Amino acid sequence: MTEILSQSERVELVSPNDDVLNRVAVEVTTQEISSTETQKLIKQMLKIAQGEQGDVNKRTMVGLASPQVGVSKRIIIVDVATTGMGETPELRAYINPKIIRKSEQVEQGREGCYSTGNVCGNVDRSSEVTIEAYDQDGNLVSETWTGFTARIFQHEIDHLDGVRFPDRITDDAKLHWVESDKFGEYRTEWANWDIFCPRSTWDDIKSGKKPR
Repeated sequence: MTEILSQSERVELVSPNDDVLNRVAVEVTTQEISSTETQKLIKQMLKIAQGEQGDVNKRTMVGLASPQVGVSKRIIIVDVATTGMGETPELRAYINPKIIRKSEQVEQGREGCYSTGNVCGNVDRSSEVTIEAYDQDGNLVSETWTGFTARIFQHEIDHLDGVRFPDRITDDAKLHWVESDKFGEYRTEWANWDIFCPRSTWDDIKSGKKPR
């Protein structure tokens, strides 16, 4: 078995230009789910997500994928209770998640990410998804989610395939730049946001170049 983490290793968020964010993550074997390494990784991911909560005027973490902490494994954390307005979270871990059904109905909504820096945007996503995954105890689960939670699942599973939300946006007018002290305002004003992010700026952030 390939170790996911050593006993002493701690994880943290990687920079937006880390190549692990562009790679397809590897599935976790059923034998690995109960391993000390996998359980430690999940615990640390939950701790990171829990720590980025509670202030409605700041960026909050409603989901996290293991590539975002430098581990190329198919594990995500999702806040299944949130509406994106900074509520007390209900965080759950999902291992090898797959979308097995998605609605044809599509909704546009705001997205941001700790792996895109100050880049936010309006992204089209299916309004309902059914996912299949293993939970933290190794049980196979199938769940259907709608609205903002469905959006989180699609966003986080994209991370496992090396895709970030700006890559889903084809209209550059829907790519926004949001300063750190404006995330609270963006949460309610995203539909009318008029500070745009040029595609070239996102490309530079993704590649590690100094933004033009």
